[in-house]
Amino acid sequence: MKIGRVLKQDAPVTVPAPFQIYSIQSLQANNKKGETPFFCVDTFLMIWILEGSVKIGVDTDAFLVNENVFFYVPPGQVFTMEIDEAAKGYAISFVKEYIELTDIRVAGLFRTSFFNQLNSIPIIYICGDSIASMESFADKMIQEYNNTLDLRSDILKGYLKIFMIYLCRQIKQNIQDIQDIYWSRKNHLVKLFFTQVEKHYASKKMVKEYAEILAVSPGYLNGVVKEMSGRPASHHIQQRIVLEAKRRVLHDGFSLKETAYDLGFWDPAHFSKYFKNCSGINFTDFKKGVSM
Repeated sequence: MKIGRVLKQDAPVTVPAPFQIYSIQSLQANNKKGETPFFCVDTFLMIWILEGSVKIGVDTDAFLVNENVFFYVPPGQVFTMEIDEAAKGYAISFVKEYIELTDIRVAGLFRTSFFNQLNSIPIIYICGDSIASMESFADKMIQEYNNTLDLRSDILKGYLKIFMIYLCRQIKQNIQDIQDIYWSRKNHLVKLFFTQVEKHYASKKMVKEYAEILAVSPGYLNGVVKEMSGRPASHHIQQRIVLEAKRRVLHDGFSLKETAYDLGFWDPAHFSKYFKNCSGINFTDFKKGVSM
């Protein structure tokens, strides 16, 4: 089944329904009868897929999503969606004013955590106990939406408020998970960097050489190492070489020339300048201090 929303300049002006909710199964059934689902371009549209796979196109971006994925389309955005025949889930549409009338605090939380922070990736993964709770309230909303009893709108807004609170909790968890992955990857890169420095400090002295080994750019490596350790990658390379030079003097009594050659410097004068710039002390003065 295809669901879509396009911008048509010659389309008749219509007043959007304040709130709509359908099960994906009912949309599938209506589609087979020749009834194309209509969602106004001026509304927020949220689609929650519980089972099956969905191919979604938003402007020039395409998303292929599977079960337990929550997808949203803000007002004015063009989209197309192809849903498996066996898919299950929900489609919820509402105008901005409706969520604000539901609860101004929930509206603020929802807009801040959802429509702003995740604009570039409009996908939320629903997991854990929240799935059953949210599904229960979605079913209650559908039941209330399809009747004409007194205070129908008030009950719908109450259910929607609770549904949105569960969703905001999931959004917060998604953001935390993304941040955890982000920091985990950076930590892993820094650990790999220090491992490589231990292996190659005598032969590789440039950040770009380590960046090539780790398949990242020199600027990115320098930035990540600085973010995680407080010092750029170049600093750690230099300090590892200086530390090894000091060890050569302390434990083996190496001369300037011997130390330079042992650490891959073919010009002792260059090594002398390197040592002073990185350690703040002249190599000869350091050696004299050790021998005293």
